Amino acid sequence: MSSSSPQRALITGASSGIGAATALKLAQAGFHLVLLGRNLEKLEKVSEQAMALGVEAPSFGLDLAQVETVKAEMTRILEQVGPVQILINNAGIAQTAPLADMALEDWQRIINLNVTSVWQVTQALIPSLRSQGCGTIINVISIAGQQVFPNWGAYCASKFALMG
Repeated sequence: MSSSSPQRALITGASSGIGAATALKLAQAGFHLVLLGRNLEKLEKVSEQAMALGVEAPSFGLDLAQVETVKAEMTRILEQVGPVQILINNAGIAQTAPLADMALEDWQRIINLNVTSVWQVTQALIPSLRSQGCGTIINVISIAGQQVFPNWGAYCASKFALMG
């Protein structure tokens, strides 16, 4: 990729919070974006703000917790937008509960979104990053990936997993 071509960053969980703020900072710096999130209405607002800064910023509604579809959906999205050089795995969910009382479904939902979908999104991008001979992958982890907190067992476990 020539140094004059803007790089493209794909951001999961880009509809609010850290993901939206990251998208807008990258847009200010001239990066083209690919925005993913569950809430398409909020996501499109972030996209509009980014495009007002002069960059491309297509948005795609995608629930990464639906792990069975993530890799195929990512392949479809990448075919539409073209090469991506930066991946920011930001999407995540937290739920507090004592582990002794947590339902398996709640544990699995946190692990699926915070760990399994990150692997699937990353796996979908690896061939393109390798073919370009470059790429950066950033996993947003939080302090919960380095320190445990009472009643945050599943969330901390998921963030520790990303550290690995």
